[in-house]
Amino acid sequence: MLRKLSFIVALLIVVGVSIAGLLRLRFETDILEVLPKNMPSVEALKISQKHFGNDQQVILLLQSYDEEIFEEDVADFVEYLREKLAPAKVLYKAELEEDPTGFARSLADIWRYAQPTDMESLLARAGTEEGLKNHLDRVKAEIRTSFDQQETTMAAYDPLGFLMHPAIHQLLGGSFSFQSEDGKSQMVIIQSRTPTNDYKKHALWLEEIRQASDNWPGLEDYGLTYNLTGGPVFNAEIGAGMEDDMSGTIMLTSIAVGILFLLIQRHPGQLVFISLLLGLSFLITLGIGGWLFGTLNLVSVGFAAILLGLVIDYAVVIARESAGCISTAKALRREMAPSILWAALTTAIVFGLLTFSTFNGVRQLGGLIVIGLLSGAGVMLVFTPMFLQRFPCRASRTFVRAPFVGAGTARILIGLCMAAALAVFLTKGEPEVSFNFSMVEPGSSEAAATFDKIQEQFPAWSDRNLQLIARADSAKQLREVAEQAQGEMEKLHAQGILKSYQWPVDLIRDREPDSNAVALSGIVGKRDEILKIIRENGFSEKGTALDEQVLVELAKTPKSDLISPLAKHFYNHDASGNYYLSGSVLSAEDVTVENIGKLDALARDHWNITGWAVIQAKILPSVKRDFYVIFLPATGLLLLALLVVFRSLRDTVISIVVLLTVLALINAFVVVSGQSWNFLSGMAIPLIVGTGIDYSIHLIFALRRSGGDFNKVWNCVGKAICFCGGSTAIGFGSLLFASNEMLRSMGQLCSMGVLLTTFLSVVLVPGLWKRKSMEAPSGSTEPDGAGTHAALPEVDA
Repeated sequence: MLRKLSFIVALLIVVGVSIAGLLRLRFETDILEVLPKNMPSVEALKISQKHFGNDQQVILLLQSYDEEIFEEDVADFVEYLREKLAPAKVLYKAELEEDPTGFARSLADIWRYAQPTDMESLLARAGTEEGLKNHLDRVKAEIRTSFDQQETTMAAYDPLGFLMHPAIHQLLGGSFSFQSEDGKSQMVIIQSRTPTNDYKKHALWLEEIRQASDNWPGLEDYGLTYNLTGGPVFNAEIGAGMEDDMSGTIMLTSIAVGILFLLIQRHPGQLVFISLLLGLSFLITLGIGGWLFGTLNLVSVGFAAILLGLVIDYAVVIARESAGCISTAKALRREMAPSILWAALTTAIVFGLLTFSTFNGVRQLGGLIVIGLLSGAGVMLVFTPMFLQRFPCRASRTFVRAPFVGAGTARILIGLCMAAALAVFLTKGEPEVSFNFSMVEPGSSEAAATFDKIQEQFPAWSDRNLQLIARADSAKQLREVAEQAQGEMEKLHAQGILKSYQWPVDLIRDREPDSNAVALSGIVGKRDEILKIIRENGFSEKGTALDEQVLVELAKTPKSDLISPLAKHFYNHDASGNYYLSGSVLSAEDVTVENIGKLDALARDHWNITGWAVIQAKILPSVKRDFYVIFLPATGLLLLALLVVFRSLRDTVISIVVLLTVLALINAFVVVSGQSWNFLSGMAIPLIVGTGIDYSIHLIFALRRSGGDFNKVWNCVGKAICFCGGSTAIGFGSLLFASNEMLRSMGQLCSMGVLLTTFLSVVLVPGLWKRKSMEAPSGSTEPDGAGTHAALPEVDA
């Protein structure tokens, strides 16, 4: 009684802790969370998204397929959106044009921290009446003679030269534009009202944007269409895809495995209790995962369907074996524990090795499946024998003959398979290893398709435009770091590796806010006189509006703790005392694995080049590292583990031969189908080895227990392994309906590998296992022979 009470208390504690962990679990929809955490280019992109607001913008691409979009129409559309989406910020042109007052405020703030040489230039232009007049004469001459339209416009609307601040001058010289070169596409940037990473809130926000856009009358009147992209759009799409992956694949797997179970066991009662045990296994797995990880990312979300197909195998093997003479739950548990625990351990080793991957998503996937395998094996060993006392397997009146082939036929079949694989490799080459970000995007993605259009139509958004992030512990150190980085960019530009770069070093606030106070107050104190002289020199009120507003803002008391909105796009700091500068570089050629080394000077301890093209080029070596350094050695390690399990060189060689045949066939399929291995589908290799080892362990242990009775082995363990292979293949096969290509490719290759492993293991291993010195046991049938076996009690098949 006390033991039973202790057992119930322990179970309740496990369930309670698991539920608490489950409540901590949430979906992580950021693609960057799948990638290596220690890769500098990935960390740099995370800094960009966090501190420079790039991941909270919705980009609305307005398009006309017939004629140019007029600015008046866009302005009307933006005003409509501002009204409907208030207080969200909606932009469709440069900040200078969009909000002159706000721009002037930012400009004044930047000049307060200007370097001494820049202040000297400003004082020479506006500090004295003579200097101002001489400067205005030069400005008018430049307006008359210059062929540079941008320079002329800046001079006409900024005669005092506030826009000549080095940082502003560089930024205004960039290639960014809200309208495409043909005028048929227009970008509208909508900033989220409240920054969030919750994909459900992003989905609601996008619905508001779509509803407001659809209700604008001009959309139909002017023949315009729109699409959305940006961080919130990707986030919402990936989150919805993960929900569908989680629920859809589990549903498909559950139904298919349930049908297969009923075909094999023909016992609804067993299906019910095994379903309950699977639910308990999942609860424990998710609970521990919640405590350890806290999140599920778009790769690890695929664990559920995989685990369902693996864990149910243990229950079926136990149920099939219970059809013999084992009378008590304790005896059945003792009889099956070695093969179940060895099988769970070897498969857990396979997935456990994934935790050494450089990819965070793969590590998390491997960790969750290891937790699920070990907890699932424990749950099935503890509870399945108990439930089988209540729902025993029914005996059959007939006995099905084993389909095993003889040793000679097995050798011929293996030889043919290996020859076919070799022929493929000789004629079509070896399988390749690759990576592309499109693999982790949802299969049907409005965000990805729209972003591709923007990259085609807006040069500033092309893959050649890369981001540079500098980081330091203080503003002073950041300037030193940034100037060093600028020196490297100048060298690369001289070598023709970079076409251009924007690096606003002078936005860094490494001076006290009152450093320029005296000089600026002298100019501000003569504001009226300065403006009068400017107008007397022929500049209109419109031409002096910006300078007048800047002088007004300079007269105000500065808020030293606030960074102006304009500067904040490029310079920022956080509460931990880290300071950041963001800039951009334009590569002279597309970034690839072959030429990424040319940009190594922009990858240092304190500054790093980043962008999707850079990350993709840098990740491929990591994919190959995982493939060659983790997956292949893991395969060898597992094969060596067979010696420990079997303690027989002959039995180990049999398993290895079958597994190598499967690996050769699956690699040949990858080549023939034109696919390549990626960091997730490569998991098929150790998985094939793990499942093959499982099946070899079950088969050879069963052959040993039965004294080589092939028919008994087939009708007990053999059919259970067929179910195991079928259910595991179904689990992986359900990933063919996943939302991203990477999970689909893993599902396809893993399910094919498992089916091949099941077929070859069941058909070939018993025949190859037969020892020449072994006499056929009484009443048994040799695989080579055509005889039948005497009737024995067995599970209904």
